Amino acid sequence: MDIPIMFKKTNVVEGHHVGLVILLPVGNCMIKRILIDNGSSTNIIMLDSLKHINIDEKNIINKSTMLVGFSGETKKTSGEITLATYAKGVNLQVKFLVIDTLSSYNMILGRPWVHEMKAIPSTYRQVIKFPTRWGIQEIKGDPKEAKECYKIALKATSAEKGSA
Repeated sequence: MDIPIMFKKTNVVEGHHVGLVILLPVGNCMIKRILIDNGSSTNIIMLDSLKHINIDEKNIINKSTMLVGFSGETKKTSGEITLATYAKGVNLQVKFLVIDTLSSYNMILGRPWVHEMKAIPSTYRQVIKFPTRWGIQEIKGDPKEAKECYKIALKATSAEKGSA
């Protein structure tokens, strides 16, 4: 029996529920390990990622914000910065909150970016689709990177529990 084309499995990671992790040009660099997170009310970039792409800390606007996580934990930001993102013909100036913390992700693109792109992300299909003047474009997720990020996060959680 033939499965209708819209239901065929493409780029699906069997047995895992990994996040949607993509690669995207930000500033003048290609950034990997970007989590697309519909649950995040902001866009976030790690301070180490900024340093790695040679963005001077002087460009960070000194505006601290308190972020609250799902379980109530809080994290103070180092400030905010606006960077250009380029997604298959769509250029956006995006405001990121800067966090000085270790993370398996280099940045998180939350609802502000997803909404401005008019994008539809699918963790199941491991793709994000969005309209452009040239039609619907898509960026495929990288399930191997997503699994690696997941493993790193689990190791960090295990280490924190072990030291408590």
